[in-house]
Amino acid sequence: MAALAVTTLTATACAVHGKPLPTPLGTTSTEIVSVRQTDDLGKRLPFTTQFPNRWSSNNNGTAYEPCTALTTTELADAGVDPQRVKDAALADHQTARGCIWELSDIRNSGISQSVGNKPTFEQRAGDRRWYRASWDVSVDGRRVLVDSRDAYTCMTTVKSGTASVATILTRFWKPPPTAELCAFVIDFTRRTIPKMEPSVPS
Repeated sequence: MAALAVTTLTATACAVHGKPLPTPLGTTSTEIVSVRQTDDLGKRLPFTTQFPNRWSSNNNGTAYEPCTALTTTELADAGVDPQRVKDAALADHQTARGCIWELSDIRNSGISQSVGNKPTFEQRAGDRRWYRASWDVSVDGRRVLVDSRDAYTCMTTVKSGTASVATILTRFWKPPPTAELCAFVIDFTRRTIPKMEPSVPS
């Protein structure tokens, strides 16, 4: 019986047709496409992106990367949970390049910061009539747009390079007055502006 098993195995092994082709060590027959995971300074994103075009012509107006701008300690000091973070992009080649974080100890809340070439900062500044409240502040000599569309959100927009950097705070759980909402997002913007490239005149 053992001899039969050996004979069968041998016959099966010899039943392979065709000429074997040499394969260099360390390679496979399927090419693996590497997806970029670091910013221009070599800092790794706080998640693994599956989108090869996360950095694209839709958001290349600045090299500023919201996801790596602040350290975990700096994020925590700003009231943000650095461990609860995800990519702002929902699809490849999306305009928005950035991150969404949950706030520390506040349920149903989060803050996002993303970079995009369109709409431009100038276009955003010229189309604010539909916001419930709008005003400007100056941070490090830069004009910052502050806009609130409802009782749950406030956003800032600042220019870096030729792109817009939008920071949006959302608090559905016991939202505070608009002034307090906006003070939080202005503070977060103030912490990140020193990391941004200077704006380029349009």
